[in-house]
Amino acid sequence: MVVLPIRLLKSADQNPDPYAAFLNLLRSGRRDAVCTALEYFHYQDRQARWGFGNPLDEYAAEVLDRARWVLRGTPLPDARGQDRASALWAIQNHAEAADAPLITAALRAVNGDVVDDGAVSAAGQCLYACDVPEDFELVAQLGAMALDEDRPLRVRAACASALASAESDQAADIAVRLTDLPELELQLAGALVLAAHLDTHRPLLERLLATWPSNTPQAADIRDALEEDDDA
Repeated sequence: MVVLPIRLLKSADQNPDPYAAFLNLLRSGRRDAVCTALEYFHYQDRQARWGFGNPLDEYAAEVLDRARWVLRGTPLPDARGQDRASALWAIQNHAEAADAPLITAALRAVNGDVVDDGAVSAAGQCLYACDVPEDFELVAQLGAMALDEDRPLRVRAACASALASAESDQAADIAVRLTDLPELELQLAGALVLAAHLDTHRPLLERLLATWPSNTPQAADIRDALEEDDDA
């Protein structure tokens, strides 16, 4: 985001109350204005991690509805997917299983420059909300992006991490391929998926642990999963 969200609001709506401005933009029916509101909601969601909560949470259902409207619509000219990315960011903690087709289509359309872990985490939230097996097309799209060597590593790692919310055999097959790649971030993401498949992939996870440095981030999660399986 080039400018602070509060400045985005003020530039689009002169109402001095930022929450009133947010609602005016969200309900405006103008795609660019709605996207500004969605970015502000995302900003407030990010601030919530400091323990204060999102003051706009009461409008989460309306935000989800407007984000779906953006994802269904014709992309803004010259937006390079930023409008779709704004919608994905806004629903990263609120996406539902029924949103899988919209999220899949958005990920196919969004330019790699505006995809980040926040945008892709909407797909992870959606998969978390899905029953097993999860939506086939969404899992396949995340897998294709994670395995695409022409994409930036940060995008590939975000897509691979989103797959950790999936427990299907389809996700496990993709995860096995991720663990065979040289990038440690992708190996770790694949291993986290396979932690739900210890009955079939335990030897692979044990071999991976043996090759990782002892201080590898998230390696402890894999080790704990193996130990808990032993105790069970």
